Amino acid sequence: MLLNDEHKYIRYGDKFLDLQYLLFLQKNVRNEILTPFMMEISNIAISFWFLAVFFFIYWCINKKAGLFILASYSISSLVNAIVKLSFCIYRPWIRSSEIIPAGNAIKTAGGYSFPSGHTQVVTSYLISSAVLTWAKRKWLSILFLLAIFLVAFSRNYLGVHTPQDVVVGFIMGSLSVYWAYLFVNRTNQDKKNDIKLLINAIIIGIAAIIYFTYKNYPMTLDVKGNLIVDPQKMMKDGFLGIGVWLGFNLGWFIEKHYVDFSTDCSLTCKIIRGIVGVTTVYLVYYLLGNWYYSFLPDFYARMCQWAGLTLYPIAIYPMIFKYIENRYKKTSDKDNSDKQ
Repeated sequence: MLLNDEHKYIRYGDKFLDLQYLLFLQKNVRNEILTPFMMEISNIAISFWFLAVFFFIYWCINKKAGLFILASYSISSLVNAIVKLSFCIYRPWIRSSEIIPAGNAIKTAGGYSFPSGHTQVVTSYLISSAVLTWAKRKWLSILFLLAIFLVAFSRNYLGVHTPQDVVVGFIMGSLSVYWAYLFVNRTNQDKKNDIKLLINAIIIGIAAIIYFTYKNYPMTLDVKGNLIVDPQKMMKDGFLGIGVWLGFNLGWFIEKHYVDFSTDCSLTCKIIRGIVGVTTVYLVYYLLGNWYYSFLPDFYARMCQWAGLTLYPIAIYPMIFKYIENRYKKTSDKDNSDKQ
């Protein structure tokens, strides 16, 4: 073992039960056919296109449902970052050289290990979706729950998370859905409460920035005197969570008070909204995101990149398409009037 804090983990004799489980999967379950499938399942949780589905729901199908799912995601992102950077638990392959992550899973396993960000995020997406579909489409809700299980298991199978990582990730993701439910109910009340909610969200975001920046991190060294894990690299996920949180909260406030778009439009309108929206969100994230890194420190560039990924689709893009659609409607009405 490389760590000095072995008391954090559960022993059975001289064995760590969580690592023994991962080794069992590694030696007895992992194979060349199953591994690519598990890689794809695991990557769903962090896929841009998976997130784009919920933006599409928000713009084109059901605004309230979309906002609920995105609220769950934003809360989950911040909570996961706070818990990860508070406990600072190292990844399984750092705790034991016997653990060998499958495929290229290690490339997407950024940050500390506990709790699983993939599991928590996909839980926040799909538990909220399951809640919305349960009344009329129970079969779909059950599929969502099975997908969560597959993502959680894939993180163990790939050797990048322990069982406790994914279990706590699921619990925290589920709690995030409950908190999102309370939030959405609160925003449906008096608009005077909205500014208080926004100010509180900004204060929480600032407090998280200060906490992540100035807290103490483990500085465990290997036998050569080098840092096993660089806290500076681990902090990037924390600022990602802050960016999602701040972008979402600024977004819903701006949309509610200054945009107030509707999903009540033609099928053609919905298709155009979706195609243009997903394309422009992709460009905002990748092109503008890279621009931030050219003049901001990595932490703040990452925060701005993810703030843009949530602020733009929730408020700015709806502002744009509502303006264009209203102009088109006025022009169309004027043309029809002139013909008469």
